[in-house]
Amino acid sequence: MSTFAYAAPTNRRDASPKEKSEKEAAPGVSRFVDATAALVPAEVLVLHAAIISYTTEKVAGVGTSPATTSILNPELLQYSFFGLILFSVLLYYFSREKKLRDKYDFIRACIPPFAFVAWTMLQRITALDAVAPSVDDATRMVIALFLASVLVAASAKLAKSADTKDPPNDDQSGLPDDQGQ
Repeated sequence: MSTFAYAAPTNRRDASPKEKSEKEAAPGVSRFVDATAALVPAEVLVLHAAIISYTTEKVAGVGTSPATTSILNPELLQYSFFGLILFSVLLYYFSREKKLRDKYDFIRACIPPFAFVAWTMLQRITALDAVAPSVDDATRMVIALFLASVLVAASAKLAKSADTKDPPNDDQSGLPDDQGQ
């Protein structure tokens, strides 16, 4: 999925007739599809993977010692971490149709960056290691699991809120004429 894929159904739900966006009108999918898309900010994860490949180095183990990964430029990786968080907010914000934005968009825009943070907590050797190097694996895992649970619930609730409001009162709802009223 992607952050764009998270904003797209929200745009469609906002433009659809009240309480019809799951079955009768666009986007025509369960609000849990929105939640799934929100939790996988693919564009940011791909950029993160590319950044990691340039800011870390895998060193082969000697004898029976396992290979290790070293961060070559921790400061750059720290800036990258926060830059990717900001980028994920901007991706969501600019993917939303301006006329459909509402008071909940601030919360919606926070879901992809928190999902990115959860992803970095679940993986080994990420930009989070440059920001919080002393956080142990168990703590990272537990926080990430709770965070993901909260994000799923929040994004599903926000999708429901988009479905239960009336669409804008103009002819530019983005839907064909037979669905716009």
